[in-house]
Amino acid sequence: MTGSARFTTALPYALVGAGAGYLYYVAANFQYQARAGTLGPDFWPKAILALVIAVCAYEIIRIIVSGGRAHDAGDVLEDTVEDSAGKSAGVGPAGAPIESHPWLLLAGMGATLLYVAAVQKLGFFLATVVYLAAFLVLGGYRRRGAIAAVSLVGALILMFIFMKLVYVSLPIGVEPFSRVTFLLMQLMGIR
Repeated sequence: MTGSARFTTALPYALVGAGAGYLYYVAANFQYQARAGTLGPDFWPKAILALVIAVCAYEIIRIIVSGGRAHDAGDVLEDTVEDSAGKSAGVGPAGAPIESHPWLLLAGMGATLLYVAAVQKLGFFLATVVYLAAFLVLGGYRRRGAIAAVSLVGALILMFIFMKLVYVSLPIGVEPFSRVTFLLMQLMGIR
């Protein structure tokens, strides 16, 4: 592989790594009042960004050392860039035209805007249940039981992770919706 081809192959990793480095710098400068025995709001962003930087550095070194000869599971960004270039041309992998659903895209954007508007009133849990269900329906899934189960369990898992593990304050909603949030917080041992 030539030097310019190696550069082109390593460029997406360098850009993502540089972006992650900047965001790590921003997270390291969060201003907050530390509480004893709890993780600060900078812990999880810095941990994730450090992993992104490490993966990008590994891939850049692998490309430089091996010349990018071995095409394996590590070539995710290159595959994404190549696939994106092919899709912008309007053809799929077999040369077939790619389906376009602009109305579904607009409906997804509308659902996201409604979610942002409703989360303060309904609370995180209820708004997320509705949002996940809406996205499953927009995505073409039609089994109502599965949609309900995935939406409820998904919202519960997200609430548990954010509130119990990561210590993020989520919107609880206004009465009577806040009762649901307080009940779930009590059942999950969230204070």
